[in-house]
Amino acid sequence: MPVEVVNRQRKYTLDIGSLEFLANEVQKALDKQSDLYTVTIVNDRRIRLVNRMFRGKNSATDVLSFGYDSTPSAEALFPDGEILISAERAERQARDQKISLEAEIVNLIIHGMCHISGYDHEENPVEAERMKKIERKISGILLVSLRKAAGNQTGDRADFRIHGKIPD
Repeated sequence: MPVEVVNRQRKYTLDIGSLEFLANEVQKALDKQSDLYTVTIVNDRRIRLVNRMFRGKNSATDVLSFGYDSTPSAEALFPDGEILISAERAERQARDQKISLEAEIVNLIIHGMCHISGYDHEENPVEAERMKKIERKISGILLVSLRKAAGNQTGDRADFRIHGKIPD
C-alpha cells in the first residue's frame, strides 16, 4: 500500500509528492509494500505533546515512530505504522548538516520506518550498527531511484545527501 505523507505544519513549504515517492521507495527497500504507513509532518509543539504523552519526555524531538501489530477490526483500514516528524527540528538539523530540509526529512523517514521494521539503535551498540547499515543501504537505493527519476518531479533533487539518521 502506498505511504501517505501529510503536512500538518505551516512554517515550511514542502514537496509532498517527492516525499511520498521517496517514502514509498524506503518501504520497498524494507520489503514492506503490503503495509500501510503514514508520515505526518508537524511542528515542535505537536511532537513535544506526543513525545510527552507516549514516551514521558517533555521535549520536542525530530522523529517519532509507532508500529502496530494488529488492527482494531477486520473492516477498518488501520495503519501498520505511523511516523511523526518535526519540520522545525528537521530544519535546524538540515542547516547544521548543510543539506536541504527535504533531504533531512527523508533521512528521518528512513529512520522511522527502520524503527517500525524492528531496528533499534538504542538497545545496544551491535543493534545500533545493524540499524546504521540498513539506513545506509536504503540511502543508496534511494539515490539510485532519484537518478532514475531524473526529469520527473524529483529530478532537481537528484543531489540529495541522504544517509539516514545514525551518524558515523
